[in-house]
Amino acid sequence: MNEQKQVAIELVELAPFKVLAVRTGMTPDRSGTRVAWSTLIEKISLKDARLTDGPSAYVFIPQDQWSKQVDTLWVGLAVREFGDVPDGIETLEVRGGLCASARVYGDEAHMWQVYDAMFAWAEQSSDYELDRSEGVLGMETVPLEPLNALTIPYTDIKTFNFTMLYPVRQKSGV
Repeated sequence: MNEQKQVAIELVELAPFKVLAVRTGMTPDRSGTRVAWSTLIEKISLKDARLTDGPSAYVFIPQDQWSKQVDTLWVGLAVREFGDVPDGIETLEVRGGLCASARVYGDEAHMWQVYDAMFAWAEQSSDYELDRSEGVLGMETVPLEPLNALTIPYTDIKTFNFTMLYPVRQKSGV
């Protein structure tokens, strides 16, 4: 378990926020998020006044899918208000709250190590578990600068750079 010690899992409080997003699926070549990103920025400019500060995109994962097959994802941008929503764009409301957070910055093996550490932490925590309630979205923040991974084919990414934010809840009986 010394691998887990190399990965810092922190609890962070996340404020609620709104998102304009494009739904996609898990594709074997992992291109779904890239196609969704292209669709999103065709319809929502990165200079749109509704966007919140901070050059990041989000990839959202319904947490109730972690225990089976993850087949639905959204790629989105945080906004102050929804305003006029173009066709093909969905609105998401992230409820905020306590999240387990881990940083990924490294090659693909490192990324999978961080995923393993996150899920091991969730299983071994005496106080918290991932909130797998229907409608709860885990998210990964993807910086757009200096390099936006959503514009690069998955197989070409040398350094994975994102932060996991997965909502947690008190374990029952604690």
